[in-house]
Amino acid sequence: MRAIFLAIALTALIAAPAMACETTGKGGKADVPAYGAQIDKLLPESQLSRADLDKVMTLRAQIKDALAAGQRRAAYEAETQAMSILGYKRIATRCGPGESSWRKIDKEEGGTLAEASPIS
Repeated sequence: MRAIFLAIALTALIAAPAMACETTGKGGKADVPAYGAQIDKLLPESQLSRADLDKVMTLRAQIKDALAAGQRRAAYEAETQAMSILGYKRIATRCGPGESSWRKIDKEEGGTLAEASPIS
């Protein structure tokens, strides 16, 4: 009986990290937003200066062009830069290679991560 209980407990502990990742996309893969999707979502409610807004729009265009040319790394870097201007920092998740989320940067606290939940 003790061995059965131990086996069930170990199975649950081993499977827990895998079950923590969202698998709602096609084929059981995580439903990850496209590069730039978070920028498009945040821009309407942002309160950026005209200069910052122009930078973000330029970076958004660079993301689109880089993806069209198959340059995923350039799109990743441009997205990271644009989201930084919008006040977000990329955080890695444990759901697979290249998967990440965004956290709001608390500007009053010297750039530390805010307590807000991540954007997925």
